[in-house]
Amino acid sequence: MIVQSAAAEPSLESLLIEHVHKLSRWEQVFGPATALRSFGRLYTSIARRPQWLVPGEVKQCFRNATAFALVRDDVTYVEGFALDPALPIPLEHAWLVDDKGQVIDPTWDDHIGHVYFGVPFKRNFVAAMMEQSGGQCGLLDHRLLRRHAESEQQFEQGVARRPSEGAENCRTDESVQDTG
Repeated sequence: MIVQSAAAEPSLESLLIEHVHKLSRWEQVFGPATALRSFGRLYTSIARRPQWLVPGEVKQCFRNATAFALVRDDVTYVEGFALDPALPIPLEHAWLVDDKGQVIDPTWDDHIGHVYFGVPFKRNFVAAMMEQSGGQCGLLDHRLLRRHAESEQQFEQGVARRPSEGAENCRTDESVQDTG
């Protein structure tokens, strides 16, 4: 009897990155998916919740992450997509990373095993974008990008570099093969 091996299931990481790549192909100008493709990082190692973290309101990830990122020096605001292994559908999401690049999710209770792909932002950029948008949360928004960071160079000025430096658990988009 010949047993055929089943095709390997794509990893959650590759599903998430493929999703971002597909979205970026549809954009005609610099937009959220292009920003993610150019500056996004894959975060797979999940930190346990620190004692200082009081979980935020469900379905308010942008507000929850922003609230901590604007007042704490030891975390960086990150925005992009996340995947829950139980429901592998990319969801727009915001979270925090510590100085080692480990995910601290102030919204999702059980986030162990989740995969995150997003852009880390400098605190002053987050604050400026919040001020310019009238407190609107969510930086990777077409309208907000068109008004306040319309070029890739302008956007890049707000991208944080620190979480990826020396972090073994996050990879840049370039380390993952483009599937299309």
